[in-house]
Amino acid sequence: MVTSLIVKRINSIKSVYNIVMRVKILFFAEAKRAVGLEETEIDFDGANISDLKEFLKDQFPSINNVLEGSAFAVNKEYARLQKTLKDGDTVAIIPPVEGG
Repeated sequence: MVTSLIVKRINSIKSVYNIVMRVKILFFAEAKRAVGLEETEIDFDGANISDLKEFLKDQFPSINNVLEGSAFAVNKEYARLQKTLKDGDTVAIIPPVEGG
């Protein structure tokens, strides 16, 4: 509850001051195939991984299905969708592994 209030406050401040952060995105496996890139840097005005996920769906419609089952890591540590992002973070998109 407190975290969601903090995220809402951060989003409010960002919208007033038009704060944008630069985030590096690493695409692995099926995510890489879906977008045709290994990595990219984006300017992003969201607050957390959940916001980033929606942003990526808009920018790369071909990745929509892949994102639903993917794990995310921020700066080499697995993270939940509520993880707050900051300027300069590196986010890895790690789709589920298939096969055997």
